Amino acid sequence: MLWAVALGLHAPGPDAHAAAQPSWFTVSGDASRVGADTVQVDPLALKPDGDARTMPVRVSRSQERRNWDDVPYRSYESRVRIDCRTQKAHYLEATFYMEPLWRGHPHQVASYAQKPPAMLFRGMSPNPTERIIRAACRPTG
Repeated sequence: MLWAVALGLHAPGPDAHAAAQPSWFTVSGDASRVGADTVQVDPLALKPDGDARTMPVRVSRSQERRNWDDVPYRSYESRVRIDCRTQKAHYLEATFYMEPLWRGHPHQVASYAQKPPAMLFRGMSPNPTERIIRAACRPTG
């Protein structure tokens, strides 16, 4: 629930977390609109590791784009590492879809363990990068 407050979102009802499925919070955009640039996080899957956190993040774009490796996509699901000391986030892995809203079959799965690209959400306004980092690094308790 702290995440919902930190991101300025409404918390889900009491039964929303009963299943082991991801609990996506929409940080930016509208997950019901195919033509929206949308970013969601799963704060219940946030895992602390010293000054870092890992968390699932998924993105759906309004138009086809190409990632840092020139892979085309409309949406992707990823695992991100957030360094609270440097206030930077990087992708650890990602699954890319040619359809928006994470539909269809993935056409590319990538691991970025050797050279993780920065989580930037280029061309998105307002850009939710700093907001996600601040919320993930907020002290608990």
